[in-house]
Amino acid sequence: MGRTGGNGHRVIKRVLIGLAIVLVVAFVGISGFAGNYLVDYALTVNDDGTLGSMNGEPYTGVQDTEAQRTYDAWVQGRELDAWTIENEDGLELWAQLYPADEPTHRYVLAVHGYTVDHRDIAPAIVPFVEAGYNVLTPDERGRGNSEGDFLSMGYLEKRDVVAWANEICARDPEAEIVLYGESMGAATVLMASGEDDLPRNVVAVVEDCGYTSAYAMFTDQLQERFGLPEFPFLPAANLVCAARYGFFFSDADAEAVLATCELPILFIHGGADDYVPTYMGEELYDAYDGEKELLIVDGAGHGASSDVDPELYYQTIFAFLDEYVS
Repeated sequence: MGRTGGNGHRVIKRVLIGLAIVLVVAFVGISGFAGNYLVDYALTVNDDGTLGSMNGEPYTGVQDTEAQRTYDAWVQGRELDAWTIENEDGLELWAQLYPADEPTHRYVLAVHGYTVDHRDIAPAIVPFVEAGYNVLTPDERGRGNSEGDFLSMGYLEKRDVVAWANEICARDPEAEIVLYGESMGAATVLMASGEDDLPRNVVAVVEDCGYTSAYAMFTDQLQERFGLPEFPFLPAANLVCAARYGFFFSDADAEAVLATCELPILFIHGGADDYVPTYMGEELYDAYDGEKELLIVDGAGHGASSDVDPELYYQTIFAFLDEYVS
């Protein structure tokens, strides 16, 4: 009787172990599938140049604006210049230069946001050109006319910003450069601001609606878009990203870089931003110990601050830059 009971316990134990193994394998498999899906969804550039499943989805909330109409009329008949460089990864990158009306050594290096290309940020640059700045608007790697198979949420793109800044200096050694970015471009210029080889010609940074880190933003979006928790899906995607593309989401950390930055920074965020939440802009501002200013535009959604209150937006920017640009 005792022997039979012992055998029964051993059978139950083996069944439980087998069930546990099946559950672990299923968990790993589902997590791996979800991780691959999320990486493709958010980062991978398709053969036709579209971006995963995100391509074409609006993120600014402002699709037809007065700024766009102003730009369309303003750009007609203007002489523009196309620049190309090869970055340190061997990719050919492309940018559009909007020269100022009069010769100047002042430049704005304007970096666009997620899923789009230089055309998205073009309407925002008109006041810079009219204020006497040359404006260079690159297509980030994998977007528009620039080569690349994936995005890295600013981690690798920051090196491209450094390359473009050096290209400006090579063409104009007396250049004074302002880094300006929107959304992912904002996070990218913040990350670039801490690079050791960023040229001294860069004198200030203006970031509009940047995120604290890619990991934090994806955590928020995973909940908002899919109703899913961070664990196990984001850690799985993080590992997949590292295996496929050589970086972790956590590497794209704008907030951490602020500890090494010494440039004056103007932080801008929409008060109604539900894509990159407003608190992220406030956290970035609070995390920086250098010369800084914060502008929260009431009622503005993601990337819409310049549309909601253009007068306040550009007055604040130019008053800030007047302190640091000759």
